[in-house]
Amino acid sequence: MESYFEFFYSSPNFEEIDAKSIRYITDKIIRKSDAALAVVLGGDTQTFEMKMEKWDELTHKLSSISGIIFLLAHTSSNKEVYNQANQSIQVLQRYGNGLSLNEELYKSLKKYSQSDDARWLKGYKKKFIKETIREFERNGFALVQQDRDTLRNIKDQLSDLANEFSRNIAEHQDQIIISEKDIEGLPEDYKNRHKMEDGMYKITLDSPSYRPFMRYAKNEKWRKELYIKYLNKGNPKNTDILIKTIALRNQMANLLGYKTYAQYVIEERMAKTPNTVWNFEEELTNKVKPKAEKDYKELLSITEGKNELKSWETGFYNNILLEKNYNLNAEEVKQYFELNNIFKGIFKICKDLFGIDFVKMYHHSVWHEDVIVYEVRKKHSVIGKMYLDLYPRANKYSHAACFGLVSGRETPRGYQTPHTALVCNFPPSTPNSPSLLSHEQVTTVFHEFGHGLHQLLTKSPLAAFAGTSVVRDFVEVPSQLFENWAWDYDILKEFALHHKTEEVLPKELFDKMIAARNVGSGLFTLQQILYGTYDLTLHDKYNPLTDESPNELFNRLQRQITLTAPVEGTDFPSAFGHLMGYAAGYYGYLWAKVYAEDMFSVFEKEGLLNPKVGKKYVDKVLSKGGSEEEMSQIKNFLGREPKQEAFLKSLGL
Repeated sequence: MESYFEFFYSSPNFEEIDAKSIRYITDKIIRKSDAALAVVLGGDTQTFEMKMEKWDELTHKLSSISGIIFLLAHTSSNKEVYNQANQSIQVLQRYGNGLSLNEELYKSLKKYSQSDDARWLKGYKKKFIKETIREFERNGFALVQQDRDTLRNIKDQLSDLANEFSRNIAEHQDQIIISEKDIEGLPEDYKNRHKMEDGMYKITLDSPSYRPFMRYAKNEKWRKELYIKYLNKGNPKNTDILIKTIALRNQMANLLGYKTYAQYVIEERMAKTPNTVWNFEEELTNKVKPKAEKDYKELLSITEGKNELKSWETGFYNNILLEKNYNLNAEEVKQYFELNNIFKGIFKICKDLFGIDFVKMYHHSVWHEDVIVYEVRKKHSVIGKMYLDLYPRANKYSHAACFGLVSGRETPRGYQTPHTALVCNFPPSTPNSPSLLSHEQVTTVFHEFGHGLHQLLTKSPLAAFAGTSVVRDFVEVPSQLFENWAWDYDILKEFALHHKTEEVLPKELFDKMIAARNVGSGLFTLQQILYGTYDLTLHDKYNPLTDESPNELFNRLQRQITLTAPVEGTDFPSAFGHLMGYAAGYYGYLWAKVYAEDMFSVFEKEGLLNPKVGKKYVDKVLSKGGSEEEMSQIKNFLGREPKQEAFLKSLGL
């Protein structure tokens, strides 16, 4: 990683990274950051370049090193590297907390913000100054020194607790071992991947193992047991961590003069206040509930006499419903979605729509042999790099996410090319079958790729605003927008080929997929509302020291909001990783979907591969990052005020 310091266009040599080099690089970036800080603080030159750009450069280099180490902390299969990366992330987060509470730095930047030079600035420069000073002041510079010391201690504790919470989920290993008679209903390729030498089957909590089992396994006893195990990831350790975290967040908010942590967080988001979010959740619940009740009755109608559904039954009966009432077989659909073809299709979309090429890099340094690297080019110029880490393994991040490694930024050597990594957990290929994805997993690929495009197509002059550096309730707009390309037949027929015959996905089969698209959409949306409401309640209306336990609160809200009862013996909050990174922000998924669907309506009207619309989308949204207000980006792309109609239509309402 040594060369990574001096020339950020390059990539680290992952094969050479060991625990010792991570410790060394952590110490070195802190020393270099201290030296860079002295430059920001020193001298009397009050210019944007000498103050704000130098500050952005410091944080850019620090976050780039942190990004690589953070990735290794979530993906490395080398136990020593994994452990050291997790330790170093804590060190770097504490260092970052110290910078955010550095009074001398605050005073220096504040002084510049009041200078004649700063007063005449406009656009992204003015926005950067305003938001930088605002963030320092939100970090407690109105407080006396004793309270600031307390605040720093709270932030350090919160960083450590968040890392431990996430690590407990990633490291949680559990499974069921079942016999041939208990695996009835599962596809043959699934059985082949899970069969052990003694003829028994090991089913784990990894997504490619867990989700198909819950959908296809006829044995209800084992579905229930696996479901309970899945909803106990991180338990019991994470219960205490969550209680401590919520208490510390409350203390931090109160110290800063806010009534609740949600008030502190949402103040800087598009929603502005918790009340706006509460109203959004309530109004959406009222609109969705009738559809959810209809979905529930439709599921019950095929259960042969049941009068209620358990949580471990909904996926199973939903699959039967699709086959029985919609003549749609998910396994038949899956045969047309081979993983490599999916990415070829996405690359073609990007070529046609945005004029960019993804060129596979051979013999490139990676952190695991499964990882593939692509160089992103536009008119023969390299504009970025994307890593794909697509299969599950021990201690790896267990869901799907887009990890930003290096942000784009203008430098004296030219524009810093952004680097990003898609980290997923799809079923690996076997000697008998390639990696085949359900259509739901296909939309996951498009979702994470949408985040990747946001990072790769940035043109922000400052790293602070590059790519996905936007307010949290906007960040899911590009990702959810791009999901829609996975639902267009003209798009799919370019890459949805049967893995054996290369037959194109039949139009008749696609029509069945469309007919069934909103089956269960009401129930799914209520579940999302539950997650958002629970997250918001924890951070706006909950005292962990005097109120019910986090799990009791979740169960109570589940009874109020959804149509399925909580399952005894589960502890969902312990497995809810978003409570760390998305605190008081989970509502943002549905909030952002309103804008994503509205913006997609422009592509529907003008053409999903219309390069003019693609260019407008890049120019008005993707390239901007956070350099312009997010609502302005939306309006500039739409050419009007946003509406909810497309969102409600997408839910089948």
